[in-house]
Amino acid sequence: MYSIDKYYDHYVIKQGDNILFHVDSLPEAERELEILNGKKPNEVNIKNSDGKRYNNFHKHTHYSNIKTLDCISKPEDYIKRAVELGHTTYFTTEHGFQGNIYEAHTLCEQYGLKCIFGVEAYYVEDMYDKSSRSNYHLMLVAMNDNGRKEINKIMSLANTDGFYYKPRIDHELLERYHEDIIWSSACLGGEIPQAIMHGDIKKAEELALWYRSLFGDDFYLEVQRHQTDIPGADTSTYEKQQRVNEVIFSIAAKYGIKVIATNDVHFVKKEDGPAHDRLICVYTGSDFDSPTRMRYTQQEYLKSSEEMAEIFSDHPEVISNTLEIAEKVELLNLNSDPTPPIFPLPEEFNDSNDYLRHLTYEGARKRYGDDIPDGHRERIDFELATIKKMGFPDYFLIVQDFICAARKMGVWVGPGRGSAAGSVVAYSLTITDIDPIKYDLLFERFLNPDRISMPDIDIDFDDEGRYKVFKYVEDKYGKDHISHVVTFGTMGTKSVIRDIGRVHKLPLQETDRLA
Repeated sequence: MYSIDKYYDHYVIKQGDNILFHVDSLPEAERELEILNGKKPNEVNIKNSDGKRYNNFHKHTHYSNIKTLDCISKPEDYIKRAVELGHTTYFTTEHGFQGNIYEAHTLCEQYGLKCIFGVEAYYVEDMYDKSSRSNYHLMLVAMNDNGRKEINKIMSLANTDGFYYKPRIDHELLERYHEDIIWSSACLGGEIPQAIMHGDIKKAEELALWYRSLFGDDFYLEVQRHQTDIPGADTSTYEKQQRVNEVIFSIAAKYGIKVIATNDVHFVKKEDGPAHDRLICVYTGSDFDSPTRMRYTQQEYLKSSEEMAEIFSDHPEVISNTLEIAEKVELLNLNSDPTPPIFPLPEEFNDSNDYLRHLTYEGARKRYGDDIPDGHRERIDFELATIKKMGFPDYFLIVQDFICAARKMGVWVGPGRGSAAGSVVAYSLTITDIDPIKYDLLFERFLNPDRISMPDIDIDFDDEGRYKVFKYVEDKYGKDHISHVVTFGTMGTKSVIRDIGRVHKLPLQETDRLA
């Protein structure tokens, strides 16, 4: 009755074709099996494995709010719900953004789901044309690690060269980077659905053929059905979807293109719909009672396989095709060693460790005098050996290079903060201005061979000079080697209460009292 199956890098306990739960090791699975065999089926808390019959391809978390404020749920909320529904995969497809994939990957490993990386990209005819804010949607999913890198290239260029209110891509970019990626025509905002909605069926067919010619069997047409009976919810979307779906099924049959069913997920459970409705009011600056405000169908929640199978009972193949996509995708491992930058050495040096030693001792003589104490030399040699062992000489050379350049340009540089102040090498290179030997600061808090991680040196520049330093680094090391660190802002409780108070037109005094 009960059985054990290998599932990617762990095991699952099954009853027939239904997955009951996931376990980490074979011995643990065997123990659970012994326990189960002593129970009757109705005594077991069975989690239906409907995820084996349907995988939701289209999902947005609060990370999508970076591009458009229309999602209220965190990745872990979705993943927990997916486990409750018995799903075996988790697709991450944010609006024009991939910065959540490591969090999603870590959580999926924790909860025993296969994490599949993708993005809902914004497409325009010419990504370099900044005359219009209009765009279409297009779904991309990585089949393997190379596909993930291809999507990274696409979205990097979308955010640099193609950015105009949103990161945008075009056909020419897709022709350059499309290997090992699964594509779908997206929601009503997709290029093909938009052509259908404008009555241009010929264009829709031409687009479908173009995508199929480029992506082959890895291109899928996408259909959605957001029928709703919730009071106040949008009903026009379902009518549009039905008109578009009819043509999509016709194109699919005519040209042999497979179709997948998705639900455009923006929140976890059906009961989250009213909260999401108010978020849309906040995003659009609308009053809740406005008859003309933007409304969703409130069907944009993570549905079970039973719900999706019932919605598309007349086209069961669009459900099973989602399983085909999941099976095409390899289980990816995001844990990789960092790739340190390379410092351009002077002609007389062939090794970055030798040049770092030269600069360090040159600086140490300026700091401690020509006759460097033996204890100081021992400390410097220990630090240099650690830096060499951990492979970070180029990092120190680059940091000291732009700090020296900043001082030459008249930019004010701070004395150093954090654990880097414990390095005599950093002090000798004038990266910091605090003597760690004088103040008995520990180098091991900064770099430790037993706890390998990238060095982290906090550096302060004055506000006016900061741009000069950034420009220097960009010019010397290349624009494609420089990036800003992303900062995510979240909605605080008090600000949310005030926003909801405004949406419901509560008196300001009452809103302040509640906040």
